[in-house]
Amino acid sequence: MGLPVLTESSARAQTLQCLDRLPKLSPSMTQLLVQLSQRNCEVLDLAKILERDPVLSGQVLRLSNSAIFGRLRPVASVRHAVAMVGITAIRKFALASSIANLFSRTKMAAHFSIRRFNVHSVATATLVELLSEEVAFEHAGDAFLAGLLHDIGKLLIAVALPRQYDEILALLSVTGGTLIEAERNVIGIDHAELSGLAVSRWELSEAIQWAACYHHQPSGAPAVESTRARKASLSLGVHCADAYVNHLGMSVLADAVAAETTPTLEIPGFTFSQERVLERFQKELPRLCDLFR
Repeated sequence: MGLPVLTESSARAQTLQCLDRLPKLSPSMTQLLVQLSQRNCEVLDLAKILERDPVLSGQVLRLSNSAIFGRLRPVASVRHAVAMVGITAIRKFALASSIANLFSRTKMAAHFSIRRFNVHSVATATLVELLSEEVAFEHAGDAFLAGLLHDIGKLLIAVALPRQYDEILALLSVTGGTLIEAERNVIGIDHAELSGLAVSRWELSEAIQWAACYHHQPSGAPAVESTRARKASLSLGVHCADAYVNHLGMSVLADAVAAETTPTLEIPGFTFSQERVLERFQKELPRLCDLFR
């Protein structure tokens, strides 16, 4: 008797089962994500949030005492670390690390880099957040988390389906097609839809769910996002930021080919200075990369 033929529908069904291996978010973890996603944290408030998580506290202290910050004296407390490294940097490091920590005990696909994942996710989140200061996005308060979690489906594939993850990369290198096409061919679903489903399982806001699901095809998002007049789609914001960060070579995939033309940050219906946004973004990039060395 021969091997069963794996159809697209059966491949999709098997892939969806990997959602059962998605780590659960505890109430404290959900609270941490929501609180850290807001930009108006004070030093003491941020320190109190971090001190509730012993693992994250240890990571913050190791970061603050690392060579990249050139401390002359050891940093012994989380509050000191936040004050010395800075709220902006610590907040972004803590958000990315808290997500990565959920998967820390699970073996990942050999060709998946959690560092590249963190750098790409935080860079995308940072750019979406900067855009949200120029553009009136629907659910703008979710901008950072939407950018941070848009590719969580890639991480889930690497953790739950490591063999298929390597098959996707192999197919991608042979065909020269898109990652989305390769994923659909191998596992019957793409990472964007899987990201949306993961965010839904975590019971985070629908705005974050839709932004993750539609960040490669934002034209399909308005049907579910119910974006009001004079408000921009958060999915489109994540799409633009993701494309620009990939263009810089900060992709989750080590061998990703950057687009020949520079992606635009244009949001239809809104006039703002892309140069101003990118100038601020470029100033933050070196520190972002240093956070995840």
